[in-house]
Amino acid sequence: MAEISVSASEVRLALSRFERFAGLHGDVAVPMPLIRGAEVIADPFANIRGVRAPGLGIPRRLCIGSWRGRGVRSFVAARSGVPAIRVRTLGRGSGAEFDELIVTVPDAVRVAAQIRDVLDVERVGVSEREVRFRSGDGTVLTGTVTVPAGAEGGPAAVILTGSGRLDRDGDHAKLPIGVSRALADALAEKGVASLRYDKRGVAHSGGNYLSAGLSDNIADAAAAVDWLGTTGGFGRNSIAVIGHSEGACLAVALGADRGVDPAAVVLLACPAVTGRQVLQWQSGKAVDGLPAPVRAVLRALRIDVKERQRAALEKLSRSTTDTARMGGRRVNARWFREFLDFDPKPLLRENPAPVLAITGAKDVQVDPADLTAIAELVPGQVDTVRVPDLTHLIRRDTAPPSLRAYRRLVRDAVDPEVLSLVADWTAGHLRRA
Repeated sequence: MAEISVSASEVRLALSRFERFAGLHGDVAVPMPLIRGAEVIADPFANIRGVRAPGLGIPRRLCIGSWRGRGVRSFVAARSGVPAIRVRTLGRGSGAEFDELIVTVPDAVRVAAQIRDVLDVERVGVSEREVRFRSGDGTVLTGTVTVPAGAEGGPAAVILTGSGRLDRDGDHAKLPIGVSRALADALAEKGVASLRYDKRGVAHSGGNYLSAGLSDNIADAAAAVDWLGTTGGFGRNSIAVIGHSEGACLAVALGADRGVDPAAVVLLACPAVTGRQVLQWQSGKAVDGLPAPVRAVLRALRIDVKERQRAALEKLSRSTTDTARMGGRRVNARWFREFLDFDPKPLLRENPAPVLAITGAKDVQVDPADLTAIAELVPGQVDTVRVPDLTHLIRRDTAPPSLRAYRRLVRDAVDPEVLSLVADWTAGHLRRA
């Protein structure tokens, strides 16, 4: 039977020879900094999601190996009639091999308590709690406030995720990116509190994702800043906004809004051109990233990928409903219409707060050359950083840039140098309560 050992540095799952053979995997070790928590579960089999990939499964009797389902990768070593423990990690986006371990051990209560005791020592002085706040139209959003000791009244930051159905940690069901969670942890180490939240219509937040426009997302971000400065109890003059990808566009909008008036603005992978130009540039980079044989076939078949995307965007821009059917699936047409027309240039000119803008040299979704325009547009203090080998996912990659690399890249941790730069800069530009 599998055995779990707990030390100050890691949790190690030691498998028997049979379990290693059945699960096609060796022992599993998770560094303690990558562990979110541990809990005892009454029925391990009811908590196993997805399909074996690979592993051995006898329903309600024995499950050993890797399971994948709904964006969660689990390692399971479960037998009937034995108590079970679930170890939750910070996710593959933070560098963990699995999102969770589900293991049956006779002393599950003691082992779970052991892990929690070590975590309490590791994260001494840092607390997290779930909160809810209302956007301007009454939609209730749910998020997590992370507060290091001494930052109960500020400084603080609102962390804004990228585009798509992303939760508060910056994870998509099929792609655990984890940028927001990593930012919250990095800020906490520098004494900065933070609020991150599930996007409208995602996870525990209310609303409908498919009917939400970019303007709704901006309003939600403004409501998050307002909550921190009122109910949250943080000083209004010590709140920053930190956005990644679409979240950077939201941060640009908030920076120009005198009603929000953030004390500092951090832009990760932020465009300086219209949404239409962004998508057209992305289309070109996507084609460039295709394997040479695929590009040759497209030429032979006279398939112009860029022209097809242009036609699709035109169709979306002419739509009048919240959703539209494209390629056999429903998309949030309203968001696309608003993003196509979104122009950050006038907003950047109206931003009085200090700005830090970071884009990777290997970003294939935002042109790193836009950093030059950001530096020229922002009227006040602005620092721009173009990071070698950094991709849109805030991971470095020495290989040629390509969207096809994303599933490989999320297995790595979010770049620690970028996290440190953002946290240091933010802490240095916010007033302490």
